[in-house]
Amino acid sequence: AAEAAPRAPGAAALRDRGSPMPPKNSVNPELDPVIANPVNRTCADCDAKAPRWASVNLGILFCIDCSGAHRNLGTHISVVKSVTLDKWQSKWVDVVSRIGNEASNGFFEARLDLSDKPRESDSLEKKSAFIRKKYESKNYIPRNKPSPAELLQQGRRPDAYCGGGRDRSGSPERSGGGRDRRDE
Repeated sequence: AAEAAPRAPGAAALRDRGSPMPPKNSVNPELDPVIANPVNRTCADCDAKAPRWASVNLGILFCIDCSGAHRNLGTHISVVKSVTLDKWQSKWVDVVSRIGNEASNGFFEARLDLSDKPRESDSLEKKSAFIRKKYESKNYIPRNKPSPAELLQQGRRPDAYCGGGRDRSGSPERSGGGRDRRDE
């Protein structure tokens, strides 16, 4: 009897090797760098690890628990797609890759007392109430400032509200006016 040639490890074996990187996305491989970006490795709303849902108009990633609250906001506020189940349009990939959780939270949580932010272990009700305050009522946004999605639509930098993306020149087109993000 002929001996079988050694087989290469299967995809499951490769995935289970404890790699710090999330598994590759077979439906939307162009999202791999977006998912791997450290600022997108936790849910934008409750900090759960490895979010696999997104709001393609807000440009954020979130966990399955928070995805239900986003769906309940309505598509006029948040257009929810699965990172792994839905085939994404190139414009959605562009929005999420250019905004991301850090820039979005820099805006939507600019005036948030961090003790009010839910955690992964909190109830769905608490998460849902927070998400409504954050995106529907806009309780925590800086006053009279455009959102990252609006900045992107205007051809401006959507990262104006996150510390890493600031240009210290003071130009609002590039930096958010040189103000601290918690300024009102």
